[in-house]
Amino acid sequence: MTEYNDDFWKWVADHRKIDTHKLRLNHRTDEPWIDDAIAQIENERRAKNKFGTIVESHLLPTLFPIELSIEQSTTPRIAMLHRQIANIPPGTQFRILEMTCGLGVDASFLASDPSTRLTAIELNQKIATVAQYNFKDRENIEVINGDSIDYLKNSTDHFNLIFIDPARRDNSGGRVYNLHDCTPDVTQLLPLMMSKSDAIMIKMSPMLDVTQTLRDLPATNELYIVGERGECRELLALVNSQKSASIPLITIWSDGVTFSFTQQEEAESEATIAMPRTSDYLLEPSAAMMKAAPFKLICQRYGAKMIHPNTHVYTIGHCPDDFPGKTYLIDEILPYSSSNIKRIKKMKLNCEVAVRNFTIGAEELRNRLGINKSGEKRILGITAADNKPYMLFLSQI
Repeated sequence: MTEYNDDFWKWVADHRKIDTHKLRLNHRTDEPWIDDAIAQIENERRAKNKFGTIVESHLLPTLFPIELSIEQSTTPRIAMLHRQIANIPPGTQFRILEMTCGLGVDASFLASDPSTRLTAIELNQKIATVAQYNFKDRENIEVINGDSIDYLKNSTDHFNLIFIDPARRDNSGGRVYNLHDCTPDVTQLLPLMMSKSDAIMIKMSPMLDVTQTLRDLPATNELYIVGERGECRELLALVNSQKSASIPLITIWSDGVTFSFTQQEEAESEATIAMPRTSDYLLEPSAAMMKAAPFKLICQRYGAKMIHPNTHVYTIGHCPDDFPGKTYLIDEILPYSSSNIKRIKKMKLNCEVAVRNFTIGAEELRNRLGINKSGEKRILGITAADNKPYMLFLSQI
């Protein structure tokens, strides 16, 4: 097992700016930690993109010589959201069990208050050793190398919160998404977790269907659809073992903007359909919003109008400041016709091209319009309320 000592860190510091392919070719030594040191340099570069710069950077790991751990770790912004959802009372000995530690980003943020007591379990010995190193100065966090299910079965402790992020890899290393295929299967494990904790937080794949997830986890009190940088990052179920769930609340969190609703509210709502108009604003829901699908409620909550029952973009006369998605100004509306295609092609525009419920895909539309480069403007191909295709010329607000 690698010892992450002063020699290890000095070597990393001295070679950070050197290409790692050259390092692998030119630095074959007897040092047992050399492969981990090169991997550390490589993963520091990956981590910079994933972790970015945040105020609470002291909570981030410093050692990560395992590529998969970076790939699977939570981003700091979402880890802060997990802490917010957990609603941990400050200054109390709040007990947390983290059943799938990994690098420990979630564990670190959940236990940011030194009064909190967190036990993290990690099955992989090397990853557990890395996590133990990262938490060596955090007295309120204990990392155990072992099977978290066995630990939970044998534990006599009762926790305030259990956090779990089931592994989404099968025995061959392939990706899996269905809750029943992940390890462990939380649908089977949930009764045990509920008997040992007041609340359970389950992090899940963004590929899951919202309705099916609620069927698989009927005890869910709240379901969060989490979006960041324009992508849907995860589904997060919160189960309160002390409180029955009749109608779960669904909350979309999209880069800090929230939208909460129940599926019953959506079912009882009505959408207003109308043609888009020049100088109106266009609302384009984020990926997290599209996943949650409160399509009729958007009309009701914002006073917006859907441009077609199957085209999930909306027009509105004013610019809302709390919409989970992008807002554009409609500069021009053109019917999708051969004459307009020819006219646009002659203009040799640089702009972004996208489609929603359109007759062809975005790439084909881009080719037909002769657009090679992206720019600040956006052309959106849509089907409107009259069931005809149009091209909207948009400026982002």
